[in-house]
Parts: sequence; C-alpha cells; structure tokens
Amino acid sequence: MLKRLHGARTRRTESFKGTVARATAGVACLCVVSAAAALGALPSSGAVASEAGASPSPGTVRVFPSVPVQGDTLIVLVSVPTGTAVVVITFDGGAVAAYPIPGGEFRALIGTDPEVPAGPHAIDAVVREAGGAVRRLTQTVRLAPGRFRVLQLTLPPTTSGLVTPQNLAIESRVLVPVLNRHTPTALWEGTFAVPSGGRINSPYAYGEQGVYNGLREWWHGGVDFAAPEGAPVSAANAGVVVLARSLPLGGNTIVIDHGQGVLSEYLHLSAFAVGEGARVQRGVLIGRVGATGFAPGLGLHWGLYVNGVPVNPLFWTVSRPELTAP
Repeated sequence: MLKRLHGARTRRTESFKGTVARATAGVACLCVVSAAAALGALPSSGAVASEAGASPSPGTVRVFPSVPVQGDTLIVLVSVPTGTAVVVITFDGGAVAAYPIPGGEFRALIGTDPEVPAGPHAIDAVVREAGGAVRRLTQTVRLAPGRFRVLQLTLPPTTSGLVTPQNLAIESRVLVPVLNRHTPTALWEGTFAVPSGGRINSPYAYGEQGVYNGLREWWHGGVDFAAPEGAPVSAANAGVVVLARSLPLGGNTIVIDHGQGVLSEYLHLSAFAVGEGARVQRGVLIGRVGATGFAPGLGLHWGLYVNGVPVNPLFWTVSRPELTAP
C-alpha cells in the first residue's frame, strides 16, 4: 500500500486509505475534545514518565516506547484512582480514544507515520475522579525521524493506469468507514505474527519513499512479502474480518478488526479463505498470495492501522507488555 507524500489529504492512491481515514476520524475527535472542555477549568500538573516494570501511582502518565521513531505506535498509560469516571487523552490537541485495562489504568494508542513531524509532541490527559475532582496531566514526547530510503520505481501502464479518480472514490467509500472502526474490546493477544512466510520484499518496506514513473511521489504504508502465487496468508492476530472483497487498487482485500482502533489489512490476494464476519485467531489461513489490483508483482502487502493511521506493522511483532497484553 503506497501513501502519497504531497497533495490533498482527502485524495489517495493505493494507500491513501490511512490519510482519508484519519481525516474522517477527526470528526469523531471533536466530540471527545468537547467533552474535555465541558469539564471546566482544569488544575494542571506535570505527568511522571515511569519506566517499564515500575508500579505507577494514581495520577501518573507513562508513554512507551521511551525513544519512539516515525512509524511507531505510542502507548499512553494513565493510572487512575478507583472509580474514575472519565479519562480524555489528546495528542497535539487531537483526541485519542482511551480504554480501561487491568491494573487500574487507561490505555490510548497513538499511531505515527512519516507525515507526523519528528520533534516534540504534547500529550494531555484529563482525569475526572468519582468524587468530581478533575486534574490535567501533561507530558511531552519527542519523536525521532525514521530513516526511509527514496527510490525511483517504474510501473507498466496497465498498473499505473488503475489510479483514477473513479477508483480512488470507490476505495475511499469502502475503506473509510472500515478503517475508522473502534470496537471497545481489545481482541488481540500477545505479539502480532507476520502473515507470510516470504521474505520482506524491499523496496517495499514500511515508509520507503518512491518516485513512480518519474511523476508521483509516494511512501509505502506497510510491509510487502515476496511469495509465490497461492502461498498462504495468515491472520496476524485474533479479530473479526470486517472486509473481504475485491477493490480496484487493493485488489482482493481483507481487513481484520483487532479492537480498540487497531486493524490489519492484507492486499493483492489471489483468493479468500474467510468471509466478512468471520472470527479468526492468530495464524489461521485467511487467503492466498496474488497480484491483484495496484500491485507491482506477486506478493502480499500487509498494513496495520492505529486509529486510522498506517503505522509500521513490524513494531507490533516485538513483545511489549504494555501493548501486546489485551
């Protein structure tokens, strides 16, 4: 899936999906920001960044990883007193959904990509306790720049010709509501597994930038695997299949909802092994490798979205207790 670096944020090519989804997600964010404003004047205090393994005290904000880079998923944990009624978290002023997790904390996931600027970003948490007391916790996280190569790539007219306003509109109409799902329950458990036994097919690693046919500038919003036609594709983790259909650019496409704004996508399949509505577990067969849609050749594109932002899916394949526990 390829995401355009420049141009209108509501347009897309094969991976304008994340950009369009994020724009739509902003509408929902406004509602949460309004809820925070309705809490009234807020006392502010500096948040304490605790190291992994430490016992957080109520009123503490922890952010992982400690040194994030573009493409990482930021994990924000807010420890709260028993009976806390409301937790509202914002990232640079934009609201992010927060969900209660075991241990007396709320967790919010913030997706970053090459378009999120490197440098400092503000995280605010508004906590309203059961007795009515309201406090505001603030913290700054510094995002390091990713190292993304720039490549000159050539596609045949039969492939590049798929990028038309009509096809972009079809993909947008189908994918925007899917990629903006927020199932309250986390369905995943443990680390995510790579969905293919093939090797990662550079130059199609996450974030790599390409100039296509000397005209278009894109960056790659996922990871591609080189594999023969018909090779198995498996679910990266447990979830519900919310999309399994043919699209002009994604080709035969599957999207799995893992809960709490986390969704994975599998593009260019030659065949489906599951249908929409199926509940799947980590590692089960969901499809077969192909070259359908806007594909440079045989292989699998694997993408992962966090609240509509296409993040580096390999980040989720590393054990992170604060993230990969349900």
